Amino acid sequence: MSVIFMTQRSLGVKIFFFSSALFSGLIVSLTQSWAIDYCSGRVCKAHEIATRREDAASNKDRFRLGQFDFYVLALSWSAEFCQRSGNASEQCAENKNLGFVVHGLWPQFYIGYPLYCRNDAVLSANNMERALKQFPTPRLARYEWRKHGVCSGKTPSAYLEDVSKARNLFKIPQSLVDPKDGHTMSLKALYGDFLKINPNLHPGMFSINCRHGALTEVRVCISKNLRQYQLCPQVLRQSCRTSDIFIPSFH
Repeated sequence: MSVIFMTQRSLGVKIFFFSSALFSGLIVSLTQSWAIDYCSGRVCKAHEIATRREDAASNKDRFRLGQFDFYVLALSWSAEFCQRSGNASEQCAENKNLGFVVHGLWPQFYIGYPLYCRNDAVLSANNMERALKQFPTPRLARYEWRKHGVCSGKTPSAYLEDVSKARNLFKIPQSLVDPKDGHTMSLKALYGDFLKINPNLHPGMFSINCRHGALTEVRVCISKNLRQYQLCPQVLRQSCRTSDIFIPSFH
């Protein structure tokens, strides 16, 4: 059996035919790539090596630097990550009490996304100092640059400027700036809080993600020029499906 798979780019539409076996492999690959790539220590290294071996050879030559349709800004909720990781990461140090932190700014196609594009640029010491104003750890900043940032086609400095612009564009509701206690609220109400504080944001432009009913991440789609939000139905497939959501707290 063959399956038609359509990839829409800004330059048009391309149609590819895959066997059922290849198509199944593609779906698995896409699903794994959307998994949160927060990592530390041996787990981080093993995950990174395995992922890069699978993706690097095919992706570096397939994708052109700077060729993408929009960005996805992923903001992770630190309290949930730290509880799940056993406080193993630097971002979980006592008294840091971080709320949302930048997980990544990902170049995205309308269907699919580039990874590990060909570019040897690395984050310099000056770049890292700037990156740590947005990313919680040096390890995550380097990892996200290699996996996603390179594909923007920009220098590390210009890409980090985009990260800063995207983060400043998207506002966080006051109720999530520093919640004193873990609490449960309706998912609909949480969506409403984000919509109220971001007047130009609409349903279909961002997703709230959860793990076992607890808030993990918010992903918002932003135009390539970082001036407006972007409809992105593919990204919304990862959104939380529960009626209520638990907001973990450091306190």
